[in-house]
Amino acid sequence: MSTSPKKGFRRRLRHWWRQVKNEQATPRRLGLAVAVGVVLGCSPFWGLQMILAVSLAWLFRLNKLAVLLGTQVSTPPFTPLLIVGTAQVGELLLRGRWLPLGLAEVRALHASDLFANLFFDMLLGSLVLGGALGLVFGAATSALVRRHRERKRTGPELSDDEVDALADRLDRLPGQFRSYGSWKVKLDPVYPMALARLDGARQVVDLGAGMGLFEALFAARNPSAKIRAVEWDERKVAMARMLVADLPGVAIEQGDARAAELGTPDAIVLFDVLHYIAPAEQRRWLERCADALAPGGVLVVRELDSTASKGNLAERLDRWAVRWGWNRGAGVQAWPIEEMTALLRDRGFTVEVKQAGKGIFSANAMVTARKAAA
Repeated sequence: MSTSPKKGFRRRLRHWWRQVKNEQATPRRLGLAVAVGVVLGCSPFWGLQMILAVSLAWLFRLNKLAVLLGTQVSTPPFTPLLIVGTAQVGELLLRGRWLPLGLAEVRALHASDLFANLFFDMLLGSLVLGGALGLVFGAATSALVRRHRERKRTGPELSDDEVDALADRLDRLPGQFRSYGSWKVKLDPVYPMALARLDGARQVVDLGAGMGLFEALFAARNPSAKIRAVEWDERKVAMARMLVADLPGVAIEQGDARAAELGTPDAIVLFDVLHYIAPAEQRRWLERCADALAPGGVLVVRELDSTASKGNLAERLDRWAVRWGWNRGAGVQAWPIEEMTALLRDRGFTVEVKQAGKGIFSANAMVTARKAAA
């Protein structure tokens, strides 16, 4: 797939952004960078704080974005509070008294003396007050980054090259679908989780494939494998065909996924499609998929777990998506994950359930069911 100058520029921009974002990005170094930025933000070097922040970050090999973020402690409405606070602390340390703020005291001082006194008061005060605030914000930053990364390490991720390649493909689509696809891949863990579970699969069927995001990712990681996608929404079928137009291992079909010919694939995936039909029909559909799988094959289902926390909120959001026409279905009827897994275990499958959502969609669960080998 050739890369146009526009796409090449976007890819270089993404690469530069990752470099800037990830330089010296251990939790401790990021905390130190924020602390330095906070001290600079409290200093009286107005107009020079950004330049000083970048210079110090370069000199001490700190993350530039984190230092610049720390300087934002002085943005309104906190600016007056920091000016008064640093001036008062500096006056107390230099002269052992609080800075007089009465009109008479201010008028009694010559303008040059007033500004000189205030500057040195604020300079010393910024080192003390800014240092204290820097310790607080720096420690908080380090702790938050460490906790965030520990959460991210709980599951697989897409590589930068995979994200870049998909971003180039998304440039083919209209703005609405391009933006949706970009954010979907960044925020939804279903794709790296499913790819990890389909390692080694050669014949895959995706029922309710949407706009083909998974197909593009799977084909890029498994160029010799075959994946067949079935989707009934004409708009999404058109987008999927544009997205994977030059991938010979991908076949996009328009039709009702419930009635699609399955063959005997070694993997079937259903992402967020079962709950658009009644539970009784969901059961029959899942049984049909289980029977069609080749021995040793794997069934990967991502569905809403209505019994989990935030399940009701996610279900309401999905109903709105159906009402607005983004998703097509008769409604939203979540089938309890426990009943789904019980059905598969009764049919001899080995079943694993993992959380497969973030934020308000943390109630999503991924069911990986492996059929017994012949």
